[in-house]
Amino acid sequence: MTEGLLQEVKKLLNIIETYKKDVESLGAKKEGLKSVNTHIELAIKESEEATKKLIDNIMSISQMLKNMLETASKVENEELKNKLRSDIEQALSKLTESLTLLEFQDIVSQRLLKISGFVTDLEKEILKILLLFGINEEKSETKKEELKEKLEELEWKKEVSQEDVDDILKQFGM
Repeated sequence: MTEGLLQEVKKLLNIIETYKKDVESLGAKKEGLKSVNTHIELAIKESEEATKKLIDNIMSISQMLKNMLETASKVENEELKNKLRSDIEQALSKLTESLTLLEFQDIVSQRLLKISGFVTDLEKEILKILLLFGINEEKSETKKEELKEKLEELEWKKEVSQEDVDDILKQFGM
C-alpha cells in the first residue's frame, strides 16, 4: 500500500517536472506551478489594462458623438438633421452596450484568481502528502522531527516558494 502511494506521488511529481520543462521551453523564468500563477497574474493585469483603455476610448468617442448630436441639432435640413440624430443615437447606444459587455473582464479576473488559488493549493497538498509519507517511513527520530517541522511550517504558509518545493524534494532525493 505504502509503496503504491509513493509511486503515485512520484508519477505526480514527474508530471509536474514535465510541465516545468515545457514552461521553461516557452521562455518562462520561474519554475513549477509558480509559473502558472505568474502567467495568470500577467493575464489579469493585461486584461485590466486593455479594458481600462477600451473604457477610456468608449467614453471619449461617446463625448464626441454627444458633441456631434448637439451640432446636428443646428442643421436646418430636417431630413438630414433626423438622419444624423438617428445615426448618432444608434452609435451611442452601441457604445453603451459595448461598455456593458466589458464587465466580462471582471468575471474573467475572478475566475483566473480562483484557478491560481487552486494551483497553489494543489502544489501545497502534494508537498504535504510527500512530507506525511516521509514522516511515516523515516526511521531516524531527528529526521522525523525535521519533516514534522516542515509540515507544520507548510500548513501555515499561504503560498509555497520554489525554495520550499526544492528543499522538500531534495530531502526525498528528487
